[in-house]
Amino acid sequence: MKYMAIWFILSIIFLLLWTTKGITVWVKAAVTVYYIVLSYVFIARKEAIYAEYHTLPVPEQFWDNNSAWVESTQGFFFIPFLLLLLFNYYGWFQAAQGTAKKWGIALTLVPAAGVYACLFFTFSMYGYRP
Repeated sequence: MKYMAIWFILSIIFLLLWTTKGITVWVKAAVTVYYIVLSYVFIARKEAIYAEYHTLPVPEQFWDNNSAWVESTQGFFFIPFLLLLLFNYYGWFQAAQGTAKKWGIALTLVPAAGVYACLFFTFSMYGYRP
């Protein structure tokens, strides 16, 4: 339950990745392995930071290390995700026939950006510092 947000974010990324046309199966598999390894490294290091500073009261160094770790890995999760989203939107925009359909696709960028921002914010909460 502790890392439910990561699994939710990964499920969205994998769903988007594996339904994208125009990307070969090998690239999809490589991106899947990338995210699995990245998630494992992220969780392992976060748990190591927690185990190292598991005392009461919680030392200030724990919050510094935890926040720095989450900030440093956030780009590795979300920049490839953004590139995948942009690749999909480019493909959909190019395949659309007619101005009305192209405008419809362009307008869906707004809610997609909102969901992306919410996922980014949710992930950043792993580095929460009171």
